[in-house]
Amino acid sequence: MIYISDEDIDRLIKEDVPYIDLTTWVLGFGEEIGRSIYFTRQDAVLCGTEEVIRIMNKLNIEVEASKPSGSLIKSGENFLTAKGKAKDLHMAWKMCQNIFDHCSGMATKTKELVDIVKSENPNMEIVTTRKCFPGTKALAVKAIMTGGAYPHRLGLSETVLVFKQHTNFIGGFEGFIKEIPNIKHKLCEKKLIVEATSIDEAAKLCEAGVDGIQFDKLTHEVLKEGVPKLRNISPNVLILAAGGINEKNAKEYAKTGVNAIVTTSLYQAKPIDIGVKIEKI
Repeated sequence: MIYISDEDIDRLIKEDVPYIDLTTWVLGFGEEIGRSIYFTRQDAVLCGTEEVIRIMNKLNIEVEASKPSGSLIKSGENFLTAKGKAKDLHMAWKMCQNIFDHCSGMATKTKELVDIVKSENPNMEIVTTRKCFPGTKALAVKAIMTGGAYPHRLGLSETVLVFKQHTNFIGGFEGFIKEIPNIKHKLCEKKLIVEATSIDEAAKLCEAGVDGIQFDKLTHEVLKEGVPKLRNISPNVLILAAGGINEKNAKEYAKTGVNAIVTTSLYQAKPIDIGVKIEKI
């Protein structure tokens, strides 16, 4: 689903085990053979299995059985078992548990939001911003995609999204409107998406030929009334709703006719309660 380099996998290991597992070394049982059993205490959408397997392979641990990312797991269910030396199992323990905790939390919350929106409007998508915690983007994007969402922007280099912070440097909103033909000429292979603060502002942008409008913090009542007006001006305009949209109000936004809901909240999902048993065999 998403490329995660060996360098990133090594960084995850190095972060938690810079040299040795001192506790296991001091206790003296590192060469004993054992088995790790990962299980969930909650129903969840599992995510992170493939990265955990790569970590375990690097630590000379044999994965005996596992469920892939995207699996629906039930409370009390074992979803991965692995065999190896005790010193290696203990080195892998917390970093693998953390990956499962956080990635499965994001994937689970994403699926809940996607299901709410799709039940009302099957053609609407959930997309996420680039505002995840620095250094976690690859796993975070994998998690939301596992749950059924898509990344809105992976970085500044791939899309053009114009905010007031940009138009302040080119004569404000009216100055930007005048520049749209020239901007569109430069963007022959890209879409021009612009943030609007009102339906009236969006209407002017549609008349000027932008490809998409992103609204921030407009109520669903305003959007439900305004979207048809914008479609009348520009039938193919892409319309996005962002700001404060969550599982409590997403169904109302799904009724507005926008193409997608943009959210950061999925990155802040509560981790799933994953347990690990390590036993001597």
